[in-house]
Amino acid sequence: MIGPTLLLMVGLVDLVGAVRLGRSLVARLLFLVAISVLVISGFGMCAAAVLACAALAFGWTLAMSPSKPPARSPDGSPSFPTPRLWPVIVLFVLVFGITAYDRTAGVSAGFLLDAYSLIALKSASSISLETVISAGAVAIFLVQSANLVTLAALGRAHQEDAAQGSAGRGKVDPVGAEPLSKWELYIRSSRVASIRPGEKPKPGSSLKGGRLIGPIERLLIVVLAFAGAPQIIAALAAAKGIVRFPEISEDRGSGSKAEEFLVGSLASWTLSAIAVLYLTLVRNG
Repeated sequence: MIGPTLLLMVGLVDLVGAVRLGRSLVARLLFLVAISVLVISGFGMCAAAVLACAALAFGWTLAMSPSKPPARSPDGSPSFPTPRLWPVIVLFVLVFGITAYDRTAGVSAGFLLDAYSLIALKSASSISLETVISAGAVAIFLVQSANLVTLAALGRAHQEDAAQGSAGRGKVDPVGAEPLSKWELYIRSSRVASIRPGEKPKPGSSLKGGRLIGPIERLLIVVLAFAGAPQIIAALAAAKGIVRFPEISEDRGSGSKAEEFLVGSLASWTLSAIAVLYLTLVRNG
């Protein structure tokens, strides 16, 4: 139960952080303390283990919180938070490792445990408490925490593009010592696209609705994976590309929206796959 508890605390503290009243670190710390008291009294778990999970969840909050809210860069292109991907790796290693090697129930007695036992007696299906907690933790994590991970991946890609752009700035044609020529695409004497090598992306808004579409997409993929419907998952991915095509096609000059779509989608799908693997580990454990 320690692994699912850690994942649940991380997901809950990020969910609270998305609300205005929970954005301060003090509010998040108090929330984690309240959750710890609830888990200890409700399930009778080891107090030291629960407090350690709360400390790790608070450390996750410190590591993943950007120093300032996302803003636009001077050229008008979308700017993402400073990429911090190492907390994601550490969290997944801890959750998977603890869940795989700690197969004890970890609960003794409490009002939440008694309530679940009563519900389980009345239900025809027997689902372990660890499976229920793990499924809830994964669902909560995929709502808000996964958005932070996706933003970190986008920030990493944006940072690498900025570094390559600064390295390539100032290059000249070796023959005429003049700026490199601009490439243009014409269809029936009408210019439909143009780009100059090393040119900065044109100002434009980022893809809209990603913070809402992402959680729904991730949850659907997990549900469809356990329902045994890979064809629907493939259709969902294809439909997403078709719906986003008009926005991506408007950005012919720089291709920043196409990159944002690919990086964001791959990061989101990877998180869904990791969630399926984790729930499979818990179920087969």
